[in-house]
Amino acid sequence: MMQTSNISEAMHEEALEQTLVATRLDTSKTITHKVSFLSKPRALTAIGCFAGPVIWILLKQFGIVSDRYLPAPMAVLEAFNEVEPSIFVHLAYTSIRLVTGFIAGSVTGILLGLVMNKSVSLNRLLLPSLQSMRSIPAIATVPFFLLWFGFSEIGKVILVVTGIAFNVAIATLQVLREIPEKDRILFKSFGSDPTTFVVQYSLPRIFEALLPSLRFSLSTAVGVVIVSELLGAQIGLGYLIQTSRSTFSIHVIFLCMLLLGILNSLLDFALTSGWSKLVYWKK
Repeated sequence: MMQTSNISEAMHEEALEQTLVATRLDTSKTITHKVSFLSKPRALTAIGCFAGPVIWILLKQFGIVSDRYLPAPMAVLEAFNEVEPSIFVHLAYTSIRLVTGFIAGSVTGILLGLVMNKSVSLNRLLLPSLQSMRSIPAIATVPFFLLWFGFSEIGKVILVVTGIAFNVAIATLQVLREIPEKDRILFKSFGSDPTTFVVQYSLPRIFEALLPSLRFSLSTAVGVVIVSELLGAQIGLGYLIQTSRSTFSIHVIFLCMLLLGILNSLLDFALTSGWSKLVYWKK
C-alpha cells in the first residue's frame, strides 16, 4: 500500500509540474505575441497616431487642464460649423499657396544651384549674397512684401519661394561640389557635352541627396505661409487664426493647428512617396 501511495504522489507531482510548465509556456507565448505585435511598424504607427487624441480626451475627461489652455474635443469639432466661409475653403487657399510656393521655390533653388556650379565667376559673385540672404528669417521679410505687393496672392507665393529657394540652392551646390573628379573625367572621355553630364549625372545625383533638405523646406514653407496670412490675407488658416485670437476662440485656433499638422504630414508623405518613385534606381 505504501508503495502504491508513493507512486500516486509521484504521478500527482509530475502532473502538477507539467501543468506549471504548460502555464509558463502559454504566458511566454502571450508575452511574445504582444511584444511582436508592438514591434510591427504598422502597429507602432497606429499607436503613434492615436496616442495624442487619447491623451487629449483623458486630460479633458478628468478635468486636468482647463478650457482656457486646452479646448474640449467636442468644442473643436463644433468649430467646423462655426467658421464662415467653410474651414475647408480656408484650408484650400492655404494649401494652394503652400504647394505653389514650395514647388516654385524648390525648382528655383535647384536651377540656381546648377547655374552657380557651372560658372565659377557667377558662383563667386552670388554666393556671398546668397549666404547672407538665406540667414535672414523669411518671416522678417513679411512687412516688405506687404508694402510691395499688398494683399495680392503673388506676394505670398514669392515670399514662400524666397523663404526656401536659397537654402535649396546651397544644398544643391553642396551636392554638386561633392561629385568625384573621376566621374567628370569619365564623361569627358566618352565625348559627352556639359548638358549631357548635367542631365544624365548631376540631376540624378541631386535627386538622390536633396530629399532631407526639401522636407525641411516644406516645414519652413508652412510657417512662412501662415505668417503671411496672419499679417496680410483675407482668407486662409493664418487669417482665421488671427481673427480667432481677437475673439478668444481658442477652439478655432486649435482646429487650425490640427489641420496644419495634418496638411504638413500629408504633403510630407506625398513628397517622400513621389521622391522614392523619382529616384527609382536606388531601390
